[in-house]
Amino acid sequence: MTQDFDAAEERARLAAADLSAAANDVIKRHSIMWRDARDEVDFAELSRWTRYYPERKLDDARDDLGFASRAQTEIESISSSLRVPATGRSGDAVPAGAEFIGRLVVLADDCERRAIYLRS
Repeated sequence: MTQDFDAAEERARLAAADLSAAANDVIKRHSIMWRDARDEVDFAELSRWTRYYPERKLDDARDDLGFASRAQTEIESISSSLRVPATGRSGDAVPAGAEFIGRLVVLADDCERRAIYLRS
């Protein structure tokens, strides 16, 4: 495996994990109730969340959580397929590797964009 592939894989894994964390954070914000607040910090956060996080973001967060899960599965699939030695197809290894790197970059970009939206 090349350094380019390793870097793309790591970036994609981190972006998918970050998107998952951002989506879970939004879902958590919408699932806490006023009766669950225990102190002034909880009440302040609830007040901020209810004003600044529209319900539409909850739907987006659920969709993005699913996207992050699918992205993580695809990243794992790409990684596994490149780790298995290809027998008899040595000429196709470079283009396939470049194609996989491109796909990992696209997944990372999508996950990063979605996480930024959820945090805005």
